[in-house]
Amino acid sequence: MKKKWIAGLLALGSISMLCGFDSAQTAESVLTQVKENSAAVESMSSEFNLNCDISINVSDDTTSSSIGIFVGADYEIQATLDPLATALTGTMTISTFGEGETVDMEMYMISSDDTVDTYIYTEDSASDEEGEGTWEYASVSTEDYDLQPLIDLSESVDYSKLVDWGIEFTLASEAADYDGTECYLLTAVMDSSTVTRILEKAEELAAETGEDISDLTEDADLDSALELLEGVQVKVEYYIDTTTYLPVAMHVDLNDSDLAAMNDYLAEYLASEGDSSTIEIIINDLSMDYTMSYDDVDEITVPQEALDAIAAGEVENLEEAIEDAVADVA
Repeated sequence: MKKKWIAGLLALGSISMLCGFDSAQTAESVLTQVKENSAAVESMSSEFNLNCDISINVSDDTTSSSIGIFVGADYEIQATLDPLATALTGTMTISTFGEGETVDMEMYMISSDDTVDTYIYTEDSASDEEGEGTWEYASVSTEDYDLQPLIDLSESVDYSKLVDWGIEFTLASEAADYDGTECYLLTAVMDSSTVTRILEKAEELAAETGEDISDLTEDADLDSALELLEGVQVKVEYYIDTTTYLPVAMHVDLNDSDLAAMNDYLAEYLASEGDSSTIEIIINDLSMDYTMSYDDVDEITVPQEALDAIAAGEVENLEEAIEDAVADVA
């Protein structure tokens, strides 16, 4: 009898492990549990994939043409909390007008009690020979790199109030399978009204502290930008492990967007320039995928070749490189 009782408990335990989905949960309660369980995570590894495939169709009274633009990115990311460190490696591919270019990148950020050291390696197929990319390096004081405000903000998020900001997650009524893991599936759709609500909420909170940010939220350029976003939709799918309550994947795409407002703006602009051509932007695929696993990174170390390059003085100053890049864009 005792053996049967023990066997029954084991069977019940097995069933509960296989069926972690709790139909009594809500989107807010799942997200709150994610926040609580994430606090115990010490390291994380993830993969990030970007796929941007856009066509621009141009036509005038006599001819028509189509320009394809493709940007793809695949990155592996690792992070530890003690010490705070991250490593990113991967490749970005850009293709347009029949020409392709790839940029390989490695980035390491290592923190200590006094400094945060950042090492970045880039190798551009358009300008670098294979294996002859450039290392860049910067070291800043931890006093100038305070992450505590960001941490405090993350810990203060109340998921039950996200709807007040125009962001509303919906929890699927049944468990979803993601690569063999039983998950809660949360979905949301955000559009220009979401951005408008976020701005309104920011203005409300600022007013409570006696600040007036209406000059920012009511800016004419901002209104124009919001008009261009009319019809743009951002779909989010968020997969949460039913056992650990930790995120395992996120999918984001803009594939259901209606770009009529943007296309109309381009047509009006061309007409104002005396050009009768028309331009139509078509999204073939604009999506991002992010997968995560936890407590599987022991240590993040900087490659010896980066340290050797620094010792030999063969590195560029990262801060100066960023300033130059910003100046070029400006």
